[in-house]
Amino acid sequence: MRVLSLSHRLPGIQIDNHSILNAPTLFDYDTIVWDVGAVMATIREAAQGEGEFLTHADRTVVNGANVEGAAGLGTLLQRRRDELQRALERGATVVVYAFPPTHFSGVAGFTGLDSYWAIPAPDGMAWDAATMAAGEGTQAAVVDHNHPFVAVYEQYERELLYRLYFNERAPGFARHAKVFLRSPGGAPIGVEFSMYNGRLIFMPPPRRAGEDWFASNEGAALATAAEEITGASSATAPYWAGDLNVPGLPERESALEAAQRALGQAQSTVDTATMAAAERARIREVVWAQSNATLQQAAIACAEAIGFEGGRSPEGDSVLVDGETRMHVVAAASTEAVGMSAHYRLRQSIDHVIEERAVAPRGLVVANGQCQSSPDERRREIDDSLRVAAEATRYAVIPARELFAAAVFALEGGGPETLSQIRARLMTTDGVVTLGDLVPSLRTAAVDPDAEAAANAEAMALGEAYHENE
Repeated sequence: MRVLSLSHRLPGIQIDNHSILNAPTLFDYDTIVWDVGAVMATIREAAQGEGEFLTHADRTVVNGANVEGAAGLGTLLQRRRDELQRALERGATVVVYAFPPTHFSGVAGFTGLDSYWAIPAPDGMAWDAATMAAGEGTQAAVVDHNHPFVAVYEQYERELLYRLYFNERAPGFARHAKVFLRSPGGAPIGVEFSMYNGRLIFMPPPRRAGEDWFASNEGAALATAAEEITGASSATAPYWAGDLNVPGLPERESALEAAQRALGQAQSTVDTATMAAAERARIREVVWAQSNATLQQAAIACAEAIGFEGGRSPEGDSVLVDGETRMHVVAAASTEAVGMSAHYRLRQSIDHVIEERAVAPRGLVVANGQCQSSPDERRREIDDSLRVAAEATRYAVIPARELFAAAVFALEGGGPETLSQIRARLMTTDGVVTLGDLVPSLRTAAVDPDAEAAANAEAMALGEAYHENE
């Protein structure tokens, strides 16, 4: 149970004391103490430039717009309103030390600021003069002794000075309010309202908040009351409690420890199985991945399945290693045929190696063209320009579906000799790699002779154009 107290000093190990300006994010707390009078006093001082105020991130608070290194007061207050609402939506308890509504017009960009600007009201109600009235009194009568926050009031009972009471005839009050404290004349001064998934607890304040003789007890009582009202508890047993014997408790604690160990082992098994499944599922991603980064990981996983070792070059590029041979690998996905962008990416990697070490490494492009179609329905995964470029500059291009079929063949127990031939073909082919003669599952579609002749003619023209550009 974490408690944030705003401008109402409450010592305690569970309580963080801040102002409305320098507090951390409000909805990170389970209980928020909101001293209406003190909060408004802080806002007035900041708006009028009476002292320097910083946010929790050490930004200077200015009465204007947000600028570099400074937080605008109006914007900050609007953010606090949103944070308080979210805290209530999360089920927080907001303890409001109530003061009469007041208005302040000195905050730039926040017209009509009143002292209850951040505190939402239940449906059909408003924190206005019809619901609240100023009053002054030093005594209270408990009308609900079971309410947890009665214990908070009892810590400063002799210091009480209530400033506000509620009008029971106000619209919505009877439907939403639970009164636990009244003035001697019967006016409600301690009231609980349900709000979203949380609670608003309106308390009459002490005359001087934070007095040493009651503040520590008030803080402890408030933290306990907040736990009681929500049913939560953060209390720990004292050291001597373990020496007190309760028949049957040791056996039940032993059974609990055994169950926790079993749960831990089961979770470890689940984690291991999850990682193993994800690793194997990555093989399948090579034929549907649409991002190059995801496809790159899947391509490396497939290559490792057929016997390559995945790694990184000194320059940080992905490489595949088989014996003494290293191939730089680039994966490219496209909803159409994979084109020259893959070529430029691979050439950039290879040219960098040539420049640094005067060595021309092998290269491989894994092309997942027409990636939104089923592998069996794909007819043009690689653009002719990429094929010609690969043949001319001597690197390999393999369709993703062929690499996938090779990986499945390896996982099904494909022979080491065949897998060695697949790796060799990837490392020696200049142009598009086909594995139909090595991987049984790959079926070669019938070729239309006229279409083949047209494709060869186009390839020759592209090749001549490419060499002229080189």
